[in-house]
Amino acid sequence: MIKFRVEAQPVPKGRPRFTTRGKFPMAYTDAKTRDAEDNFAAQSVKYKPELPIEGAIKLTLTFASIKPKSKPKKIKHWTTRPDLDNFIKLVKDALNKIFWVDDSQIVEVQAKKIYDINSYTEVEIEPLEVSKENT
Repeated sequence: MIKFRVEAQPVPKGRPRFTTRGKFPMAYTDAKTRDAEDNFAAQSVKYKPELPIEGAIKLTLTFASIKPKSKPKKIKHWTTRPDLDNFIKLVKDALNKIFWVDDSQIVEVQAKKIYDINSYTEVEIEPLEVSKENT
């Protein structure tokens, strides 16, 4: 199992942007999202395995943000935007081909958004099996 924490405010994956090149439409990732993915990968690379993991993977993520002073003390979960799935997408894309061969290997995801005294993203990567097939 690989476990680490990236100390920074979690950033959601942005929507793809579209343009045309001549007569051909193209989708691209905006600069803010690309920079966030690069930053997340750069902070995570020191925990990467020698070779990318093959086979099924369980991914457990905790996204923490500092609670606004306007929120009551009893509130623990971060229920406002951005959406949890957009945080997950950014982490999966940032770690793809570094920690695992392809993000299609992720067969189980557990994730939550919470308030804490610091902002961070906690990542646990658990190989479930070792596969020698590429199917």
